[in-house]
Amino acid sequence: MRILRLATSFFKSVFVATVALLLFSCDSVIYDDEGDCVVKHRLRFVYDMNLKWADAFASEVNSVNLYVFDHNKLFVKEYAVAGDMLSQPGYRLDLDLPAGDYYFVGWCGLNNNGVMMESFTVNPPKVGVTTMDELICTLNTKPSRADDDMPTCDSRLNFLYHGYLEATLRDTKDGAEYEYTMYLTKDTNHIRIILQELSSDEDMDASDYEVKIETANGTLAYNNALLGNTVISYQPWGLTDDYVGVGRVDVENGDIKYVKGVVADLSTSRMMASQKNDFMLTVTRKDSGEDIIARVPVIQYALLSRSYYEMAYGHQMTDQEFLDREDEYVMTFFLEKGKWISSYIDILQWRIVISNYDIG
Repeated sequence: MRILRLATSFFKSVFVATVALLLFSCDSVIYDDEGDCVVKHRLRFVYDMNLKWADAFASEVNSVNLYVFDHNKLFVKEYAVAGDMLSQPGYRLDLDLPAGDYYFVGWCGLNNNGVMMESFTVNPPKVGVTTMDELICTLNTKPSRADDDMPTCDSRLNFLYHGYLEATLRDTKDGAEYEYTMYLTKDTNHIRIILQELSSDEDMDASDYEVKIETANGTLAYNNALLGNTVISYQPWGLTDDYVGVGRVDVENGDIKYVKGVVADLSTSRMMASQKNDFMLTVTRKDSGEDIIARVPVIQYALLSRSYYEMAYGHQMTDQEFLDREDEYVMTFFLEKGKWISSYIDILQWRIVISNYDIG
């Protein structure tokens, strides 16, 4: 009888263990349709390529377009997300893809829900046909307004961000969750040009001036490199005249007289260190056709402030890293009776003063 009881107890234990194994195993029939043990792959987006070295994805990015390519670099699938969910802490994009090797290309900011006219367009890829090299992001321009057939951009560009990632999605049976991170680079820049006349007897009217930046940077490849050589004429989306800069003291009565100036705001696509001799600012007087500021190399000016931020943050940067981290530039040009005499560039709160000479 004792032997029988021991055998019965043993078989009960085996039965309970087997049932438990069936209940909690990822291979069990009971849970196959409920997804409890499905492997999950999630993609996290980080935008910390800025001069604060802080993730600003949630506060800046309002749309995501993710293009997926297989191990042969053929297009597989696109994910498009927009709205408030992107601003929620901890946002992750679920990747419902089979296990394998993939290439991910992200363009964030293509869709801004009609708040502004779309600034960039990605050519629609075809599943199994479009290669990664054929995925191109293009700035939306307008026909030339001059005789040079140069396309123009005079719009305030919606912020655009690029990301690239190579990853292997694993296939396991343990219900694990895997997270991957795509780091973003901002590809749009705001450049403010201020013209300030120092002669008290000279006045300025914004309509008297043509401000433009000419460069070939309107087409971007999957890896964020520039493609093509079509030169674009960037022109102001905002052009005003106002009282700007320092005050001047009247020698007769001591009253402060403010100098009138012209303020031009322009948006451009990605600034590349390789373009530092081909990213040129020109300011022209319309009545005479005279270039009062002729082909100033904007990128060279911008890079003059790199060393300050290296010192301030203790972080060494290449020229390209600095241009990718900064996206706001203010350049002020001082005029004396309509002639350029000196200038300075502001990056955040740091200023470089430059006399009018050739830095190229």
